[in-house]
Amino acid sequence: MTPIKSTFTHVTAGQHRPRAFTLIELVMVIVIMAIMAVVAIPRFASASNRYRVDAAVQQILADVNMTAAVANRASTSRTISFDPDNDSYTLVGQASPSDPAQDWVIDLSVEPFGVNLARVTFGADDDLPISGYGLLQESGELTVTAGRTARRLIFTQGSTSATIEDLSLTEPTDDDTVTVSNTNSTRKAAVGGAASAMADTP
Repeated sequence: MTPIKSTFTHVTAGQHRPRAFTLIELVMVIVIMAIMAVVAIPRFASASNRYRVDAAVQQILADVNMTAAVANRASTSRTISFDPDNDSYTLVGQASPSDPAQDWVIDLSVEPFGVNLARVTFGADDDLPISGYGLLQESGELTVTAGRTARRLIFTQGSTSATIEDLSLTEPTDDDTVTVSNTNSTRKAAVGGAASAMADTP
């Protein structure tokens, strides 16, 4: 008869079982993770807001230059009509890619933008007219906001550049009330004129 070998392992005095985490250690880990989340989440939100407003500004500038190129090519004036109530603008007379029977409407309230179009000042009708030479026919400004991050676009009649101001707001806004706490930087961007000629180049 073959003897049965025991597989039971005895723990001698010099050996130790693996030590488990104590309740205090687990609580400390949870607290550290919570602190990291409190620090990281606002920074992520701020970075996301910067991306959104910058993307919206680049879209607006691209559409101004495209409209100027179309006007220059056709030697006829064109208009961009801003609608701050609906956070959108219309490229008047330019067919929508999705529905050629309708004017092209860009909705800044949806992805990938998700921003607020505030404080538009282009006369009483919030329209930006562009001449048949591809030049801006009216001065004005608009502000794009997301959270406490904002960009102000300033257009000057007859100018071939727009001013972009990077703003910090005292509080988030969903309407035309924009309270600026700080102007972080200012830069220029080409619009109309030479920019429209480049956009018109095959």
